[in-house]
Amino acid sequence: MRNLLLSASLGALLLAAPLASHATNNGDLFINGSVGTTHSDVKDLNHKDDTGYGVNFGYRWNDTWGLETGYVDLGKPYASMNIFNQTLKAKLHVTGWTLGANGKFNFGNHWFVSARGGVFFSNTKLTTNFADGSLSAHDTNIYAGLGGGYNFNKHLSIGLNFDRYLAKAKNILDGTNHPYMVSGTLEYRFGI
Repeated sequence: MRNLLLSASLGALLLAAPLASHATNNGDLFINGSVGTTHSDVKDLNHKDDTGYGVNFGYRWNDTWGLETGYVDLGKPYASMNIFNQTLKAKLHVTGWTLGANGKFNFGNHWFVSARGGVFFSNTKLTTNFADGSLSAHDTNIYAGLGGGYNFNKHLSIGLNFDRYLAKAKNILDGTNHPYMVSGTLEYRFGI
């Protein structure tokens, strides 16, 4: 699975490079980073919120439509309980690679709205402090997000995003985990 992820990410980058070389100042390579609050909807967790982050790299044509690949860490929500003066804790950690498309639509002088979506290669890990080892599950899912923000100039923008992920974990969870992240994003674009 890891080889599939690396191949897909490399394929997206290799696809973007020749297209970027043929564009004459009509597109931008970009890199962005996000940090924010995550929330898991797994009912057995009594601490469902945590801090998460993501990093994306891609290419956008005419500062409108593009391809992206990235990595996201959706934090470590957990369940805890006290039994005989001991705290028992189980942490659910969802991470993964993304590969998808994005759109950015400018309006006014500097404002924009954005959308993104694609494939989420999730890795879910459950660890406990009361049993040896941990459980892991890998799956191919989807993600989608909406955002808005402000362009300081042609190269730099700041934004606020809401991104939702599907993260099945067959050996760990019944049903599908639907974590989301509300984050602040800083993006830098390299005009070509």
